Amino acid sequence: MPPVFPNPTHKLTPEQQYEFDLRGYIVLRNHYDADIMAQLHDGIDELQAIPVDYDTYRKLGVASIHKAEAMDDPKHECWNGKHSEGGAKPSVINMSICGTDKFDVIVRDPILEDIHLALAGSTIFISATYYIEKVGLTPNAGLHNGGFPPDRHIHYAYDHANRQFNCSSTKSVVILSDMTEVENGPFAAIPGSHKANFYNPFGKIEQENPMAVPVLAGPGDVIIFSEGMTHGAYPVLNNTVRRSVFFCYMPSINQDNLPQQRMSMYPDHVLERLSDRVHLLTAPGYI
Repeated sequence: MPPVFPNPTHKLTPEQQYEFDLRGYIVLRNHYDADIMAQLHDGIDELQAIPVDYDTYRKLGVASIHKAEAMDDPKHECWNGKHSEGGAKPSVINMSICGTDKFDVIVRDPILEDIHLALAGSTIFISATYYIEKVGLTPNAGLHNGGFPPDRHIHYAYDHANRQFNCSSTKSVVILSDMTEVENGPFAAIPGSHKANFYNPFGKIEQENPMAVPVLAGPGDVIIFSEGMTHGAYPVLNNTVRRSVFFCYMPSINQDNLPQQRMSMYPDHVLERLSDRVHLLTAPGYI
């Protein structure tokens, strides 16, 4: 099968290709304007207003706050006000596009689609959508992932024969809050770690790891990175609210290869709403 190339209108520039290969991430500065930022904030507010109960979450198709098994267990503690400390509003909702249409602008973003298509080197699907909110003092996220030991689910690769990336998993992080200061808990990265051949010997605490760097970004910026890169987030050291939206993209195969299977993990109401982007919301193997 010949390689699939992205729409040349939005292909990666040579500078972006070099930076992504070298560091494991790039940053699109001022990618979204203030109006879209307000819309994404509204989307998080909508998600946090969803009643945290079993029937509602099952109907919408949003994942549980903590554990996947809660979606099959109506008696799970998640549904008894223990979804977050003190019964507060949830700080994370997985499969977010099932609970709000305010994130649809990201699904329909042709630039992000083409960049992730180029990084995958094949057709892609959106495998996860979620937001993270941190209010006030918040500890480290903890550094995780890396090029070693090899993990095919998040593997980074570049195919020199076909001159294309072959990344198993890449993410867009849409920054909604001011993370231009380390005290505000910005994204953390160990540049180049997506190609590492050794374990990280410096530990998982961002500010204690001499190889980790803060990726300072402001509202409207988008950080695109290889899931194989060691990454995390610095602690929030003030009373700010830290919000970001995550979209994960992974390679897929042609739907015709498995014609008898349901081709999406997203419920029908999402596929109908985003009928113009079904190619990004379907993947083989999900029943």
